[in-house]
Amino acid sequence: MSRSAIAIALACLVGLVIVLALAPRFWPGGGTDGISGHGWIAYIAGGVLTLALSGGLFFLSFHSSRSGFDDIDRPEDPSS
Repeated sequence: MSRSAIAIALACLVGLVIVLALAPRFWPGGGTDGISGHGWIAYIAGGVLTLALSGGLFFLSFHSSRSGFDDIDRPEDPSS
């Protein structure tokens, strides 16, 4: 991986941690008093799995495009 790719990935992870830490404060209940340990585990797992799923789907999309699976099959001779 290039340095720029590592920097982008690190910036995304830092952003994710900040969002996960601050989001509960804006919920109607306010604060983090109402979230149990199991709730935090589910909350973090949901964020991580969502990122993993979106990353996997992007990978499959780019791999499919580069491999030629998205190319349109056209006959060599349109009269046949």
